[in-house]
Amino acid sequence: MTEQPYFTFKSYMKKNYNTTLHTIPVDLDLGCPNRDENNNSGCSFCPQNGARAAQILDAKDVETQIKNALEFSQKRYKAKEFILYIQAYTGTFTSVIKQKESYSKLLELYNFKAISIGTRPDCLNKSTLEYLQELNKQIDVYVDLGVQTLNDKTLKDINRGHDSKQTIKAIKDLKKYGIKIFAHIIVGFKNESRKDWLNSVKTLCKENIDGIKIHNLHIIKNTALEKEYKKEVFKTFNEYEYAEELIFLIRNIPSNIPIVRTSTDTPKCDLIAPIWNMQKGQFVEYINESMLYRGFKQGDLIEKKELKLTKQNCFELEDGSVTIWDKIYKDYYHPKNGAYVQAKKLFLEQSKLKEELQEKDISLLDIGFGMGINSLMAIKLEKKFKLDITALDKNKVIIKHSEILNKNKEEKEILKSLYENYEYKNSNNHIKLLIGDARFTITKLDKKFDIVFLDPFLPNLNPSLLSFDFIMLIKKVLKKSGIIICSQNNELIRNAFAKVGFTYKEFELEKTDIKGLILTLGNSFFKDNYYQDPYLIFREKQIITNFEQNK
Repeated sequence: MTEQPYFTFKSYMKKNYNTTLHTIPVDLDLGCPNRDENNNSGCSFCPQNGARAAQILDAKDVETQIKNALEFSQKRYKAKEFILYIQAYTGTFTSVIKQKESYSKLLELYNFKAISIGTRPDCLNKSTLEYLQELNKQIDVYVDLGVQTLNDKTLKDINRGHDSKQTIKAIKDLKKYGIKIFAHIIVGFKNESRKDWLNSVKTLCKENIDGIKIHNLHIIKNTALEKEYKKEVFKTFNEYEYAEELIFLIRNIPSNIPIVRTSTDTPKCDLIAPIWNMQKGQFVEYINESMLYRGFKQGDLIEKKELKLTKQNCFELEDGSVTIWDKIYKDYYHPKNGAYVQAKKLFLEQSKLKEELQEKDISLLDIGFGMGINSLMAIKLEKKFKLDITALDKNKVIIKHSEILNKNKEEKEILKSLYENYEYKNSNNHIKLLIGDARFTITKLDKKFDIVFLDPFLPNLNPSLLSFDFIMLIKKVLKKSGIIICSQNNELIRNAFAKVGFTYKEFELEKTDIKGLILTLGNSFFKDNYYQDPYLIFREKQIITNFEQNK
């Protein structure tokens, strides 16, 4: 995807410098006011190296640090222009004379376009501010201000050494002296909630910061926080959980403020928790995709932005239903013989849903809700008992498109309710819509289902919903007497289901392109040849690549 749902640091740099400025981190070994002469104490989350960048860890002098960092960026990113970043510890924890001497020396080593100085709210005295104001006339100066949180109890608990009032004062002082500020916050401190990090973000934005860095809490080896964690394990966010909090915060940040960072790097050998298996680039891709699929933009919760729908290539199918050509997957949402035919002949009839609803209440899980046809037709069935549907999909926007394209008044109303309220209910039917990666949302379900509709795209386009590991999750929420109807059928899928413990019957509607599998618990022969997604976080292409490599 090329569209960005939020204002990135890269976009900010291009807007201000007509190019991308790559960061060159440097450690001046200035120490920290929150540590003693032996480099002990300090903030509970901070390691002894002050979170020094990986590419300069082995470099002893600043000249070597810069040389190594420049070579790294030039080789890996083909970088041409750079911003110097005084990163580790506190860049202003020294006399102004020493600051002038250090910064001048560094800036002579390369023609940097800007300098960013990492520091704390309690290390910005008047002399430092006056010097930064003077330096700002020669080169753009940014202060990377470690805020972490504006919750005073947390600041005390993490041994931060200052309170929230000092943070706000530091921001006001920097603004007074014309210095740009990138504020840095951490999401996930013990005993904090969404309310706390939202308060930090909103307060910082009111103070007109120039950019914001956000990352989740890391528990690093040889820190006070590690000792706390080992004494009593507390919650840390996995990829999906942190993504939900990050997206919520981005939607509450004015669209003119760049999101400078969304995650952080800690070498796995130094990290206690959380242990992620999604790489940094994949995480960024996941955030972008999630926001775009849901119709979210930076600041949309405070700027009341309306969703602007892009025009879709839609086609009328043989049964009169309308489908969409998906630009990402490069395929139609439905077989050419029609969405209604597929829903009726495969999902409804093969699950015997109508007959079951004459005998008892039925709980149905619709995975891959898409344009909603399978659930819409299930709702319209005549029934004596109640139908309760839980629908999973990552694409909320497609539901709006479906509402617009649908010609049936009743179906349009259901789709509208789902899009606006994530729910629809009448006397005999109830649908609850969960938007997000199904590998995450399925773990939030607290009941078991009689019937599962599994309707992904083709196996080579959406293997995350057809892997052995995801099918294991389906099994956990399926009643022992339950049935799964899957709209896809090939050897890889059959093997995965059989490996999990399902027996299957193949279905193919004559003279159509509609086929699938009817699955119930039982033993079947299988080969060890199926898609795998062991951490349930791999991107679709990675699942395919891993499968091809392991053949």
